Formats: sequence, C-alpha cells, structure tokens
Amino acid sequence: MRVLLADDHAIIRSALKLILADVEPGTTFEEVRGYEALEERLAGEGPALDMVVMDLHMPGFQGLAQVRRIVTVAMPAPVAVFSMIETVSDMRAVLRQGVRAFIPKSTDDALIGTLFKLVAHGGTYAPVQVGGVEGQAPGEAGTWRLSGAEFLPPDSLEGEDPRLGALTRRQREVLDLMGQGLSNMEIASRLGLNLSTVKTHVTSILKTLEADNRTQAVLLAHGLEAGG
Repeated sequence: MRVLLADDHAIIRSALKLILADVEPGTTFEEVRGYEALEERLAGEGPALDMVVMDLHMPGFQGLAQVRRIVTVAMPAPVAVFSMIETVSDMRAVLRQGVRAFIPKSTDDALIGTLFKLVAHGGTYAPVQVGGVEGQAPGEAGTWRLSGAEFLPPDSLEGEDPRLGALTRRQREVLDLMGQGLSNMEIASRLGLNLSTVKTHVTSILKTLEADNRTQAVLLAHGLEAGG
C-alpha cells in the first residue's frame, strides 16, 4: 500500500508512519508539508496512491473548496482528514467535501490504526457526534456501530462475516468496547459486569471469531483481516 501523508508537523507524520506500518506492514509512504506540495503531487504522474491522509490547517489552506478539489484529484484513492478540529459543525463541513473520514487527533491511539485501515479498504468514518447530527441512526442499514464512532463499511451488514452473527448481544457490546481500546477492567466498569464475566466474554469472542487476539477480532468486525 502507498500512502501520502500531508501534515506540516514532522512528529505527526512520523507517528502516522509507525501506526500505519503496524496495521499494514510493507506500506510505502510519501510526505508533504503543505497544500501546494500536496496538490502538485496529486496532479503529477507519480506512482498510484492507495490513500491520502491530510491535516486541514496546513500552509496554503484556502478554504473547503480546496479540500473538495483534492478529493477529486486524488480519486480513486480515498482521502482521510486527521485534524485537531473537534467542533461538530466544522467536522460536518469537511465531510461534505467528500473526504472518506474525519479522524480527530485526540482519537485513542489503539483505534487510529484500525480506522485508517478501514478507510484504505473502502470504509468511511466519522465521530459518533457527527453521525448523530447527520441522522445516521445506530444500527441503520449500511452502518456498523462502535462505541464512540459510526463505521460505514463498503458493504451492508447483509454481507458481514457469519461468525459475527454467532455473537450474543452482550458479546457484541464487549466487542464494541474492545474496539475502543478499553481494557477488561474498563469494560467491566462500563457494562456493570464482574471482571471474570468480561474475561469469559472476551475468550468466547476470540474463539467464535477464530481470532488470535483483540486486534484481529476488531478488524474482523469491520470485514478486514489483520494481515490483509
């Protein structure tokens, strides 16, 4: 996979490379620090990109119309915005430009890699407060609800892995919280369960999904394979 990272802070680009390389080994990265270089790369004849990850407020920012232009030029590669912005109205405005995801930089580290992999494989993402404002009801056809987020996979739930259908409602809730990066103790507190009960649920989830670990289970829930 080839990913173009656009952010004017080197530390952010370095962190993203570590996160993405962990969930997609072998990923090749290109880096730019502003809009001018970003648009030049997309308009050029370089190797095809599989995803563009960009900050919003970088040098050269001229407005949301510029974001829409980038989305158009980048096609078919999906564009994900990774930004400090967390105002619902601002996130909605950015998403309306056609970006496939808006991921706040405050997102839990344990979840960021999974979200970018989801986008790279055709999914879309917005924080739950944005999904709610846009009228995306939890459980609506074509959406998958994860605690703290609305996931919109490329296929409807009709095509989900049959192993997921074997999970109980409580196991689904536990899986949701696993996807948020919560520990067994935190899940127990959130759901009002004993720690031993949560451990039993996690063990059953991994066995049912034929997953080796929690990360594989969460990726499977989004129609992805941990190593794919």
